[in-house]
Amino acid sequence: MKRIVSCLLIGVLILGMLSACKKKDEAEEVSLEQTPLENQAEEVEANNDFNAEEELPEEVEYILYLRYKDKPFLYDEYFTVNINDDNFKDKSIEEFVIQQLMDYKKEGEFITPVPEGTKLLSIKREGKNVIVNLSKEFKEKKMSTTDAKLTTGGIINSLVALPGNETVQIMVEGEILENFNGVKLSEPLYFIEGLFPDK
Repeated sequence: MKRIVSCLLIGVLILGMLSACKKKDEAEEVSLEQTPLENQAEEVEANNDFNAEEELPEEVEYILYLRYKDKPFLYDEYFTVNINDDNFKDKSIEEFVIQQLMDYKKEGEFITPVPEGTKLLSIKREGKNVIVNLSKEFKEKKMSTTDAKLTTGGIINSLVALPGNETVQIMVEGEILENFNGVKLSEPLYFIEGLFPDK
C-alpha cells in the first residue's frame, strides 16, 4: 500500500513538473514572438528620428556657359544659389539660370552671350525639352554666324546642363526662330559641342 501511495505521489510530482515546464516554454514562445514587433517599433522610431534630421539641400548648383570677351569660345562657369535667395524665389531653375545668363555682368574676361536688351518672355518644360521664348531684341542684333553659334550655345548648353533637360527650343515673340544669323533653330537642339577652346 505504501508503495502504491509513493508511486502515485511520484506520478503527481512528475505531472506537476511537466505542466510547469510546458507553461514556461509557452511563455518563452510568446516573448519570442513579441520581440520582432518590439524591434519593428524601435526601427520605426529610429527611421522617424533619421527623417526628422534629414534636411533638404539649401544650395543648388548650376552652370552658365559664358563667352570670352575677345575670343570665339564659350567657358563653363559653375555657381551655386541658396534656395532662399530672393532671386530664386517663385522661379523654376530654368527661369533662374536664363535670367542669370542674360543679366551676367562683365567680370574678368567673360561676358553674357545673349544680345543686350533681350528679355525672357516665358520658359517652360515639355518632357525633356525646354522652350525658351525671348523678346524681339534677341534677333534684331546683326552678328556673324560664329557669334550666333556662341549665343545659341550659351543658352542651350546652360539649360541642358540642368538635370532632366535634353533639348532646347528657342522662340522669339512666341514664334519658332527658323534662322538666327546663319544658325538653324527650327528644331529643338541638344548640347552644342565644338564651342570651347582646346585644353
